[in-house]
Amino acid sequence: MRHGSPVLRIFCGACLPLVALSTAAIGQSSDLSIGKLAIGVRSEVRPFSYKLPLNTIDSDATRGPLSRAYYGGYVVRICDAVLTEMLVDAPELQGSDIRIYDIDLAKYYDQKQDVGPEPPLQPDTTSGAALRFKYLGEKYDILCDPATITNGRREWTVSPPLFLTGIGYLSIKDQAAPRDCDNPDPSNPDPKDAPKDSTAGRASATGENKSTEDQQKKQKPQPALIGLVEGTTAVNQGLQALVDAKEMPRYEQVLVAYLRDKNNNQCKDGRVLVRRYPTYQQAAEGFCKGQAFHYFVGDLEIIRTYVAAIPGCKFDNGIATYTNDRYGIFGRAIATENGKQSDSRKLIVARFFDILAQKVMFNPSILDKAYIDTFPDQQQSRKLKLFYWAIRGERQQETSAEIPSNE
Repeated sequence: MRHGSPVLRIFCGACLPLVALSTAAIGQSSDLSIGKLAIGVRSEVRPFSYKLPLNTIDSDATRGPLSRAYYGGYVVRICDAVLTEMLVDAPELQGSDIRIYDIDLAKYYDQKQDVGPEPPLQPDTTSGAALRFKYLGEKYDILCDPATITNGRREWTVSPPLFLTGIGYLSIKDQAAPRDCDNPDPSNPDPKDAPKDSTAGRASATGENKSTEDQQKKQKPQPALIGLVEGTTAVNQGLQALVDAKEMPRYEQVLVAYLRDKNNNQCKDGRVLVRRYPTYQQAAEGFCKGQAFHYFVGDLEIIRTYVAAIPGCKFDNGIATYTNDRYGIFGRAIATENGKQSDSRKLIVARFFDILAQKVMFNPSILDKAYIDTFPDQQQSRKLKLFYWAIRGERQQETSAEIPSNE
Protein backbone atom coordinates (compact mmCIF):
# COMPACT_ATOMS: atom_id res chain seq x y z
CA MET A 1 0.00 0.00 0.00
CA ARG A 2 1.26 3.49 -0.82
CA HIS A 3 1.76 5.76 2.18
CA GLY A 4 -0.05 9.09 2.01
CA SER A 5 -2.32 7.86 -0.77
CA PRO A 6 -3.95 10.83 -2.58
CA VAL A 7 -7.00 8.65 -3.23
CA LEU A 8 -7.57 8.38 0.49
CA ARG A 9 -7.14 12.08 1.09
CA ILE A 10 -9.72 12.90 -1.52
CA PHE A 11 -12.38 10.36 -0.74
CA CYS A 12 -11.70 9.56 2.89
CA GLY A 13 -10.82 12.89 4.40
CA ALA A 14 -12.53 12.05 7.70
CA CYS A 15 -10.41 8.93 8.21
CA LEU A 16 -7.00 8.61 9.83
CA PRO A 17 -3.92 8.95 7.60
CA LEU A 18 -3.28 5.76 5.72
CA VAL A 19 0.37 5.71 6.82
CA ALA A 20 -0.75 4.51 10.25
CA LEU A 21 -2.69 1.55 8.88
CA SER A 22 -1.42 -1.98 9.32
CA THR A 23 -3.05 -5.32 9.99
CA ALA A 24 -1.47 -5.39 13.42
CA ALA A 25 -3.43 -2.24 14.32
CA ILE A 26 -6.78 -3.95 13.80
CA GLY A 27 -8.09 -4.70 17.28
CA GLN A 28 -11.19 -6.04 18.92
CA SER A 29 -14.26 -3.83 19.28
CA SER A 30 -15.45 -3.22 22.81
CA ASP A 31 -18.91 -4.34 21.68
CA LEU A 32 -18.74 -7.95 20.49
CA SER A 33 -22.32 -7.79 19.12
CA ILE A 34 -21.16 -5.51 16.30
CA GLY A 35 -17.83 -7.24 15.67
CA LYS A 36 -14.85 -5.40 14.25
CA LEU A 37 -16.79 -4.04 11.26
CA ALA A 38 -20.55 -3.68 10.77
CA ILE A 39 -22.16 -3.26 7.34
CA GLY A 40 -25.61 -1.71 6.88
CA VAL A 41 -27.62 -3.22 4.00
CA ARG A 42 -31.23 -3.09 2.78
CA SER A 43 -33.55 -6.00 2.05
CA GLU A 44 -36.17 -4.01 0.12
CA VAL A 45 -34.39 -1.77 -2.41
CA ARG A 46 -34.08 -3.74 -5.64
CA PRO A 47 -32.00 -3.71 -7.77
CA PHE A 48 -29.35 -2.14 -5.52
CA SER A 49 -29.68 -3.97 -2.18
CA TYR A 50 -32.06 -6.82 -1.33
CA LYS A 51 -32.40 -10.15 0.50
CA LEU A 52 -32.11 -13.30 -1.61
CA PRO A 53 -34.08 -16.53 -1.21
CA LEU A 54 -32.42 -19.49 0.53
CA ASN A 55 -29.53 -21.13 -1.36
CA THR A 56 -29.66 -18.54 -4.13
CA ILE A 57 -26.52 -17.42 -5.95
CA ASP A 58 -27.25 -14.64 -8.46
CA SER A 59 -23.70 -13.83 -9.55
CA ASP A 60 -20.59 -15.72 -10.65
CA ALA A 61 -18.43 -13.34 -8.60
CA THR A 62 -16.45 -14.66 -5.63
CA ARG A 63 -18.86 -14.95 -2.71
CA GLY A 64 -18.15 -12.48 0.06
CA PRO A 65 -19.65 -11.95 3.52
CA LEU A 66 -22.80 -10.24 2.18
CA SER A 67 -23.63 -12.83 -0.48
CA ARG A 68 -23.01 -15.60 2.07
CA ALA A 69 -25.68 -13.98 4.20
CA TYR A 70 -27.94 -13.98 1.09
CA TYR A 71 -27.85 -10.34 0.07
CA GLY A 72 -27.55 -9.15 -3.51
CA GLY A 73 -27.79 -6.06 -5.67
CA TYR A 74 -25.56 -3.54 -7.41
CA VAL A 75 -24.32 -1.70 -4.31
CA VAL A 76 -24.08 -4.92 -2.27
CA ARG A 77 -21.87 -6.52 -4.94
CA ILE A 78 -19.50 -3.57 -4.80
CA CYS A 79 -19.27 -3.73 -1.00
CA ASP A 80 -18.83 -7.50 -1.10
CA ALA A 81 -15.88 -7.28 -3.49
CA VAL A 82 -14.14 -4.82 -1.17
CA LEU A 83 -14.82 -6.94 1.93
CA THR A 84 -13.50 -10.04 0.17
CA GLU A 85 -10.20 -8.30 -0.58
CA MET A 86 -9.99 -7.02 2.99
CA LEU A 87 -10.32 -10.57 4.36
CA VAL A 88 -7.47 -11.72 2.12
CA ASP A 89 -5.28 -8.69 2.83
CA ALA A 90 -5.73 -8.61 6.63
CA PRO A 91 -5.41 -12.04 8.29
CA GLU A 92 -6.46 -10.55 11.64
CA LEU A 93 -9.87 -9.72 10.14
CA GLN A 94 -11.98 -12.88 9.80
CA GLY A 95 -15.39 -13.36 8.26
CA SER A 96 -16.87 -13.86 11.72
CA ASP A 97 -15.64 -10.37 12.67
CA ILE A 98 -17.97 -8.76 10.11
CA ARG A 99 -21.54 -8.09 11.25
CA ILE A 100 -24.37 -7.34 8.81
CA TYR A 101 -27.21 -5.06 9.88
CA ASP A 102 -30.42 -5.23 7.85
CA ILE A 103 -31.78 -1.69 8.04
CA ASP A 104 -35.26 -2.60 6.78
CA LEU A 105 -35.61 -5.48 9.24
CA ALA A 106 -33.68 -3.76 12.07
CA LYS A 107 -31.69 -6.94 12.77
CA TYR A 108 -28.05 -8.10 12.85
CA TYR A 109 -26.97 -11.12 10.79
CA ASP A 110 -23.79 -13.17 10.50
CA GLN A 111 -22.38 -14.40 7.21
CA LYS A 112 -23.39 -18.07 6.94
CA GLN A 113 -23.35 -20.40 3.97
CA ASP A 114 -25.83 -22.94 5.38
CA VAL A 115 -28.48 -20.66 6.90
CA GLY A 116 -30.89 -18.74 4.72
CA PRO A 117 -33.10 -15.78 5.57
CA GLU A 118 -35.61 -15.99 8.38
CA PRO A 119 -39.33 -15.67 7.61
CA PRO A 120 -40.09 -12.16 6.34
CA LEU A 121 -40.45 -9.57 9.08
CA GLN A 122 -42.48 -6.39 8.92
CA PRO A 123 -40.11 -3.77 7.51
CA ASP A 124 -39.16 -0.89 9.76
CA THR A 125 -41.47 1.85 8.48
CA THR A 126 -39.32 4.53 10.11
CA SER A 127 -36.17 3.69 8.15
CA GLY A 128 -36.14 6.85 6.05
CA ALA A 129 -32.95 8.44 4.82
CA ALA A 130 -32.56 10.58 7.96
CA LEU A 131 -32.70 7.53 10.22
CA ARG A 132 -30.36 5.50 8.00
CA PHE A 133 -27.72 8.19 8.40
CA LYS A 134 -28.45 8.55 12.10
CA TYR A 135 -27.63 4.86 12.53
CA LEU A 136 -24.40 5.26 10.53
CA GLY A 137 -21.76 5.31 13.26
CA GLU A 138 -24.19 3.82 15.79
CA LYS A 139 -25.29 0.45 14.39
CA TYR A 140 -22.99 0.10 11.38
CA ASP A 141 -19.73 1.55 10.06
CA ILE A 142 -20.47 1.27 6.33
CA LEU A 143 -23.79 2.10 4.66
CA CYS A 144 -24.14 -0.17 1.59
CA ASP A 145 -27.33 1.50 0.44
CA PRO A 146 -28.21 3.37 -2.78
CA ALA A 147 -27.72 6.72 -1.04
CA THR A 148 -27.55 9.94 -3.01
CA ILE A 149 -24.46 12.11 -2.65
CA THR A 150 -25.69 15.53 -1.50
CA ASN A 151 -24.19 18.62 0.13
CA GLY A 152 -26.08 17.82 3.32
CA ARG A 153 -24.12 14.57 3.74
CA ARG A 154 -20.60 15.98 3.71
CA GLU A 155 -19.94 15.13 7.35
CA TRP A 156 -19.64 11.42 6.54
CA THR A 157 -16.88 9.68 4.62
CA VAL A 158 -18.12 9.01 1.09
CA SER A 159 -16.88 6.90 -1.80
CA PRO A 160 -16.41 8.03 -5.40
CA PRO A 161 -19.75 8.14 -7.27
CA LEU A 162 -20.85 4.58 -8.08
CA PHE A 163 -24.00 5.04 -10.17
CA LEU A 164 -25.87 7.80 -11.95
CA THR A 165 -29.65 7.77 -11.85
CA GLY A 166 -32.44 10.30 -11.54
CA ILE A 167 -36.04 10.92 -10.63
CA GLY A 168 -38.58 9.70 -13.16
CA TYR A 169 -42.17 8.58 -13.13
CA LEU A 170 -44.40 5.77 -14.36
CA SER A 171 -48.08 5.78 -15.28
CA ILE A 172 -50.49 2.87 -15.71
CA LYS A 173 -50.80 1.95 -19.38
CA ASP A 174 -54.08 3.00 -21.05
CA GLN A 175 -55.36 4.70 -17.89
CA ALA A 176 -57.13 8.03 -18.35
CA ALA A 177 -55.21 11.05 -17.12
CA PRO A 178 -56.48 12.41 -13.79
CA ARG A 179 -58.65 15.54 -13.65
CA ASP A 180 -57.52 18.92 -12.45
CA CYS A 181 -57.37 19.39 -8.71
CA ASP A 182 -58.50 23.03 -8.69
CA ASN A 183 -61.02 22.79 -11.50
CA PRO A 184 -62.24 19.18 -11.85
CA ASP A 185 -63.99 18.55 -15.16
CA PRO A 186 -65.26 14.96 -15.53
CA SER A 187 -66.18 15.59 -19.17
CA ASN A 188 -62.52 16.22 -20.05
CA PRO A 189 -60.47 13.44 -18.41
CA ASP A 190 -57.58 13.54 -20.85
CA PRO A 191 -56.69 17.17 -21.71
CA LYS A 192 -53.99 18.30 -24.09
CA ASP A 193 -51.80 19.56 -21.25
CA ALA A 194 -51.58 16.19 -19.40
CA PRO A 195 -48.02 14.97 -18.63
CA LYS A 196 -46.07 15.15 -21.88
CA ASP A 197 -44.98 11.50 -22.01
CA SER A 198 -48.37 10.09 -21.09
CA THR A 199 -50.07 7.69 -23.51
CA ALA A 200 -53.13 7.20 -21.35
CA GLY A 201 -56.28 6.30 -23.19
CA ARG A 202 -59.47 8.30 -23.23
CA ALA A 203 -62.48 7.37 -21.13
CA SER A 204 -65.65 6.33 -22.94
CA ALA A 205 -68.00 9.19 -23.76
CA THR A 206 -71.22 7.15 -23.68
CA GLY A 207 -73.75 7.98 -21.00
CA GLU A 208 -74.08 4.33 -20.00
CA ASN A 209 -70.36 3.95 -19.37
CA LYS A 210 -70.21 7.27 -17.51
CA SER A 211 -72.99 6.11 -15.24
CA THR A 212 -71.10 2.88 -14.51
CA GLU A 213 -67.91 4.85 -13.84
CA ASP A 214 -69.77 7.14 -11.43
CA GLN A 215 -71.05 4.11 -9.51
CA GLN A 216 -67.54 2.66 -9.32
CA LYS A 217 -66.17 5.96 -8.04
CA LYS A 218 -68.70 5.96 -5.22
CA GLN A 219 -67.71 2.43 -4.25
CA LYS A 220 -63.97 3.04 -3.82
CA PRO A 221 -61.76 6.03 -2.97
CA GLN A 222 -60.50 8.12 -5.85
CA PRO A 223 -56.85 7.50 -6.77
CA ALA A 224 -54.26 9.98 -5.54
CA LEU A 225 -52.35 11.94 -8.14
CA ILE A 226 -48.83 10.81 -7.13
CA GLY A 227 -47.40 7.92 -5.12
CA LEU A 228 -43.87 7.81 -3.72
CA VAL A 229 -41.79 6.24 -0.97
CA GLU A 230 -41.21 8.02 2.32
CA GLY A 231 -37.64 9.03 3.11
CA THR A 232 -36.47 9.22 -0.53
CA THR A 233 -35.28 12.16 -2.63
CA ALA A 234 -38.55 11.96 -4.55
CA VAL A 235 -40.44 13.52 -1.63
CA ASN A 236 -38.93 16.97 -2.16
CA GLN A 237 -36.26 17.16 -4.87
CA GLY A 238 -38.14 14.80 -7.17
CA LEU A 239 -41.42 16.66 -7.09
CA GLN A 240 -39.60 19.97 -7.43
CA ALA A 241 -37.75 18.64 -10.49
CA LEU A 242 -41.05 17.68 -12.15
CA VAL A 243 -42.41 21.16 -11.46
CA ASP A 244 -39.25 22.83 -12.84
CA ALA A 245 -39.39 20.68 -15.97
CA LYS A 246 -43.04 21.68 -16.57
CA GLU A 247 -43.75 17.97 -16.87
CA MET A 248 -47.15 18.17 -15.15
CA PRO A 249 -48.41 21.69 -15.91
CA ARG A 250 -52.00 20.92 -14.95
CA TYR A 251 -50.97 20.21 -11.38
CA GLU A 252 -48.15 22.73 -11.01
CA GLN A 253 -49.95 25.04 -8.57
CA VAL A 254 -51.11 22.30 -6.23
CA LEU A 255 -47.67 20.62 -6.29
CA VAL A 256 -45.97 23.91 -5.44
CA ALA A 257 -48.43 24.40 -2.58
CA TYR A 258 -47.70 20.87 -1.35
CA LEU A 259 -43.94 21.43 -1.45
CA ARG A 260 -44.38 24.56 0.65
CA ASP A 261 -46.69 22.89 3.14
CA LYS A 262 -47.18 19.11 3.25
CA ASN A 263 -50.58 19.67 4.89
CA ASN A 264 -51.88 20.95 1.54
CA ASN A 265 -52.43 17.39 0.36
CA GLN A 266 -55.98 17.41 -0.97
CA CYS A 267 -57.74 18.48 -4.11
CA LYS A 268 -60.93 20.49 -3.88
CA ASP A 269 -62.98 17.36 -4.58
CA GLY A 270 -61.37 15.53 -1.65
CA ARG A 271 -58.84 13.46 -3.61
CA VAL A 272 -55.43 12.94 -2.03
CA LEU A 273 -52.67 14.73 -3.91
CA VAL A 274 -49.61 12.72 -2.78
CA ARG A 275 -49.75 9.27 -1.15
CA ARG A 276 -46.61 8.05 0.66
CA TYR A 277 -45.62 4.45 1.32
CA PRO A 278 -43.08 2.97 3.74
CA THR A 279 -41.51 0.60 1.17
CA TYR A 280 -41.10 0.32 -2.59
CA GLN A 281 -42.89 -3.03 -2.57
CA GLN A 282 -45.99 -1.57 -0.97
CA ALA A 283 -45.95 1.41 -3.32
CA ALA A 284 -45.59 -0.85 -6.38
CA GLU A 285 -48.51 -3.01 -5.25
CA GLY A 286 -50.64 0.07 -4.67
CA PHE A 287 -49.74 1.28 -8.15
CA CYS A 288 -50.25 -1.98 -10.04
CA LYS A 289 -52.90 -3.89 -8.09
CA GLY A 290 -54.91 -1.24 -6.30
CA GLN A 291 -54.34 1.61 -8.77
CA ALA A 292 -54.27 3.82 -5.67
CA PHE A 293 -52.48 6.62 -7.52
CA HIS A 294 -51.81 7.69 -11.11
CA TYR A 295 -48.09 8.52 -11.23
CA PHE A 296 -45.34 6.58 -9.45
CA VAL A 297 -42.45 9.00 -8.79
CA GLY A 298 -39.01 7.92 -7.63
CA ASP A 299 -35.48 6.84 -8.61
CA LEU A 300 -36.16 5.41 -12.03
CA GLU A 301 -34.24 2.11 -11.86
CA ILE A 302 -35.75 1.27 -8.48
CA ILE A 303 -39.42 1.96 -9.21
CA ARG A 304 -39.20 0.34 -12.64
CA THR A 305 -37.69 -2.84 -11.15
CA TYR A 306 -40.40 -3.21 -8.51
CA VAL A 307 -43.26 -2.51 -10.90
CA ALA A 308 -41.88 -4.86 -13.60
CA ALA A 309 -41.74 -7.69 -11.04
CA ILE A 310 -45.53 -7.61 -10.54
CA PRO A 311 -47.21 -9.94 -13.10
CA GLY A 312 -49.55 -8.21 -15.52
CA CYS A 313 -48.55 -4.67 -14.54
CA LYS A 314 -48.16 -2.64 -17.73
CA PHE A 315 -46.90 0.92 -17.54
CA ASP A 316 -45.94 3.87 -19.70
CA ASN A 317 -43.11 6.40 -19.42
CA GLY A 318 -40.16 5.26 -17.28
CA ILE A 319 -37.60 6.58 -19.77
CA ALA A 320 -36.76 10.20 -18.98
CA THR A 321 -35.08 11.39 -15.76
CA TYR A 322 -35.42 14.89 -14.37
CA THR A 323 -32.51 14.95 -11.91
CA ASN A 324 -28.92 13.67 -11.94
CA ASP A 325 -28.41 11.76 -8.70
CA ARG A 326 -25.08 10.11 -7.91
CA TYR A 327 -25.11 7.13 -5.57
CA GLY A 328 -22.24 6.56 -3.17
CA ILE A 329 -21.31 4.42 -0.17
CA PHE A 330 -21.02 6.31 3.13
CA GLY A 331 -19.06 5.47 6.26
CA ARG A 332 -18.39 6.41 9.86
CA ALA A 333 -16.75 4.20 12.48
CA ILE A 334 -19.06 3.13 15.29
CA ALA A 335 -18.33 5.01 18.51
CA THR A 336 -18.14 3.39 21.94
CA GLU A 337 -20.55 4.20 24.75
CA ASN A 338 -18.52 7.25 25.80
CA GLY A 339 -18.81 8.67 22.29
CA LYS A 340 -15.21 8.02 21.27
CA GLN A 341 -14.10 6.11 18.21
CA SER A 342 -11.37 3.51 18.55
CA ASP A 343 -8.36 4.05 16.31
CA SER A 344 -8.44 0.41 15.21
CA ARG A 345 -12.03 0.66 14.01
CA LYS A 346 -11.37 3.90 12.15
CA LEU A 347 -8.42 2.25 10.43
CA ILE A 348 -10.59 -0.62 9.23
CA VAL A 349 -13.12 1.84 7.80
CA ALA A 350 -10.26 3.79 6.17
CA ARG A 351 -8.96 0.59 4.62
CA PHE A 352 -12.42 -0.19 3.20
CA PHE A 353 -12.65 3.18 1.42
CA ASP A 354 -9.08 3.02 0.12
CA ILE A 355 -9.70 -0.38 -1.51
CA LEU A 356 -13.07 0.78 -2.82
CA ALA A 357 -11.62 3.90 -4.46
CA GLN A 358 -8.94 1.88 -6.23
CA LYS A 359 -11.39 -0.76 -7.44
CA VAL A 360 -13.75 1.89 -8.79
CA MET A 361 -11.39 4.27 -10.57
CA PHE A 362 -8.83 1.92 -12.11
CA ASN A 363 -9.31 -0.48 -15.02
CA PRO A 364 -10.89 -2.96 -14.91
CA SER A 365 -13.45 -1.19 -12.73
CA ILE A 366 -15.66 -2.98 -10.26
CA LEU A 367 -18.54 -0.88 -11.60
CA ASP A 368 -18.66 -2.77 -14.90
CA LYS A 369 -18.87 -6.19 -13.23
CA ALA A 370 -21.55 -4.97 -10.81
CA TYR A 371 -23.61 -3.54 -13.67
CA ILE A 372 -23.41 -6.68 -15.81
CA ASP A 373 -24.44 -8.89 -12.88
CA THR A 374 -27.30 -6.61 -11.82
CA PHE A 375 -28.67 -5.50 -15.20
CA PRO A 376 -27.95 -8.42 -17.58
CA ASP A 377 -28.65 -7.68 -21.24
CA GLN A 378 -29.84 -4.15 -20.37
CA GLN A 379 -28.34 -1.39 -22.48
CA GLN A 380 -26.85 1.57 -20.66
CA SER A 381 -28.21 5.00 -21.41
CA ARG A 382 -25.80 7.46 -23.01
CA LYS A 383 -25.81 9.41 -19.75
CA LEU A 384 -24.74 6.34 -17.78
CA LYS A 385 -22.06 5.43 -20.34
CA LEU A 386 -20.59 8.91 -20.03
CA PHE A 387 -20.68 8.59 -16.25
CA TYR A 388 -18.71 5.32 -16.27
CA TRP A 389 -16.32 6.76 -18.84
CA ALA A 390 -15.60 9.75 -16.60
CA ILE A 391 -15.03 7.57 -13.52
CA ARG A 392 -12.78 4.81 -14.85
CA GLY A 393 -11.67 5.99 -18.30
CA GLU A 394 -11.75 3.85 -21.42
CA ARG A 395 -12.68 0.30 -20.61
CA GLN A 396 -10.24 -2.41 -21.62
CA GLN A 397 -11.11 -3.90 -25.02
CA GLU A 398 -13.78 -1.23 -25.53
CA THR A 399 -15.49 -1.46 -28.92
CA SER A 400 -16.27 1.61 -31.00
CA ALA A 401 -19.99 0.92 -30.58
CA GLU A 402 -19.63 1.20 -26.80
CA ILE A 403 -17.77 4.51 -26.80
CA PRO A 404 -20.12 7.46 -26.11
CA SER A 405 -20.46 9.80 -29.07
CA ASN A 406 -21.74 13.34 -29.54
CA GLU A 407 -24.60 12.21 -31.70
